[in-house]
Amino acid sequence: MSNVIEKLNVYLADLNVLYRKVQNYHWNVDGRNFFTIHAKLEEYYDEINENIDSIAERILSIKGRPYGTMKKYLEITNIKEASDEEIADLDLVKILKVDFEALLGEVKDIKAAADEANDYGTSAMMDELIMGYETKLWMLGAFLK
Repeated sequence: MSNVIEKLNVYLADLNVLYRKVQNYHWNVDGRNFFTIHAKLEEYYDEINENIDSIAERILSIKGRPYGTMKKYLEITNIKEASDEEIADLDLVKILKVDFEALLGEVKDIKAAADEANDYGTSAMMDELIMGYETKLWMLGAFLK
């Protein structure tokens, strides 16, 4: 189970860094699609915030301890922080697509580890996240066409 907890903590770190990144983009997006993307980014960071809480509580429910400091998150995250500057609408969509692809791979890996550990609750939680990332990736891909 410690392998699952470790993977969940890395995912928790990634979600926290992604939350800040998406909110940063929400503030700094520029371009023809401003209104659409600005609203979508708020939807994304609200959802990410809910996932942060769910993942932390899942870690606790399987007798782990969720990481809770930005210092720790930045040490272990797989997500690159955003700069504090204006970003073009299509550029940020491309970056988020790459980030969501990485997170999809990460939750699939967590699911496999949870299945191996007979941790059915975590496995089921990852199923929901997998479907969510697949939908986001389909939509972002369609937007970029």
